[in-house]
Amino acid sequence: MAIDVQDLVLLAGGRTLLDRASMTVARGEVVLLVGLSGTGKSLTLRLLLDLLDREDPAFDVSGDIRIFGQPVHKAARERAGIVFQDFGLFDEWDARENIGFGLDHRRSKSETPRAAAINELIDGFDLNHAGRVATLSGGMKQRCALARTLAFHPDLIIYDEPTSGLDPAMSTRVAERIRKTNDEFQKTSLVVTHDLAALAGIANRILLLDPVAKSFREVPPDRVELTLDELRCADIKEPNPPRAASVAARLENWMVASAQVLEAAFRTLWALLPRWPRMRWGLRYLLYYLRLTSLGSALVYVGISGFILGLIVTYFTFSFLPFKQYTEPLLIDRIISAIGFGLYRIMVPGMTAMLVAARSGAAIAADIGNRVYSRQTDALRSFGVAPERYLFTNLLWAQLLGMPLLIAVNFLCARAASLLVFVIIHSEYSTWFWAAEFNRFLGAGDSWFYAGTGWLVAKSLVSALGVGAIAWFQGLSPKESGRDIATAVTRTIIWGTLFVLCVQLVSALCEFDPL
Repeated sequence: MAIDVQDLVLLAGGRTLLDRASMTVARGEVVLLVGLSGTGKSLTLRLLLDLLDREDPAFDVSGDIRIFGQPVHKAARERAGIVFQDFGLFDEWDARENIGFGLDHRRSKSETPRAAAINELIDGFDLNHAGRVATLSGGMKQRCALARTLAFHPDLIIYDEPTSGLDPAMSTRVAERIRKTNDEFQKTSLVVTHDLAALAGIANRILLLDPVAKSFREVPPDRVELTLDELRCADIKEPNPPRAASVAARLENWMVASAQVLEAAFRTLWALLPRWPRMRWGLRYLLYYLRLTSLGSALVYVGISGFILGLIVTYFTFSFLPFKQYTEPLLIDRIISAIGFGLYRIMVPGMTAMLVAARSGAAIAADIGNRVYSRQTDALRSFGVAPERYLFTNLLWAQLLGMPLLIAVNFLCARAASLLVFVIIHSEYSTWFWAAEFNRFLGAGDSWFYAGTGWLVAKSLVSALGVGAIAWFQGLSPKESGRDIATAVTRTIIWGTLFVLCVQLVSALCEFDPL
């Protein structure tokens, strides 16, 4: 058997969706799985692909699920693939690269050279002129998603609503492609659908998820619509809404949340260890997140901010000196030294960390949130890749590698602005005088670096790591709409900024001992 489900019990949110349900799908079959909305078809799909987190308290699962005779947790990531309803394509790559990703992560090495194998699928699915995913039509995206799944070479292909949103003519062509793919490549296909008109003709069997019996049952093609109409009229009891949590329950939830924060901290440190399934893709995702967080516009952003910071600090320090006409001639050298010290040790690292929390944190949260919403994280899991391996690890390293560069740019621009303002308002002094005094309190001595660089690097890297982790966990939370993504971005900015401020405060108290 390709799929063998026995005595499956599935509870979601306190509601029993399946109760000791069983079903089988033989090798080589095309089987449709139909049912009313909200009866558990999507959750069943996720169970068959081992994509459902069984430790999530919202779900309770028991029973035996086997894929080609093996337990689902062993076989799903190697022998099963999926074509998602919204495709789950990696939109940072083009069609050819998406197919290459599936090929590179297959369980057995392809006998055909990599380029030839990709070209064969590109030609076979008429994707020769396909560019970046965002530019593709719906039909091209579907063909690309199917080609990527075939490149992975699974024995079982699951289709999630493959004709959703398509016109009747296109739905018929999709149905024909599913049948042709199944027969030509010797696959087994399970199709989750509402579109019986287009897909019933290609199926060997049709299974119905019965919300009354809470089980699967086979239905003849000519009886499916009538059976669904009967179920729509059936009285399906829903569970009572949960009561408000008691004080004890709220305390327990708080303790669980605290434990989760500690767990997240350990997971962040563990994620720093690169465990890339494929070096090629590990490096590509690292470069992707460096571009997203620290290169290009980020350098311009912090450069402009640093220039404005240096200009404001220098101009207003000299403009608002008390008893300016007496104190400035006596203290001008010390004032310049204090400006240099303040910029390097306090203002530049603090400002850069805040900018990173706002810009990079928002960018990461939006990126990960979009991947969750568009099922890209599930697509990674379907190829046997934990999203943490390519996404979390690389965004953390992009933060750590990019932060020193951003601080350097910010400081150099602030320094340049400070010099410019000083030269304009004190033209009688030379730039050599300014440079010597600016560096006085930052004297490196025998070291290659300014004094205090160790503190600067430590607090900046902790800030970068914390912002990256906050953005990851906020972005990774469930997303049902664009509003959820926006909420995650907002929370990342708020919590990231507060985290950075706390790091800067603790660092200042330790670095500059008031006693």
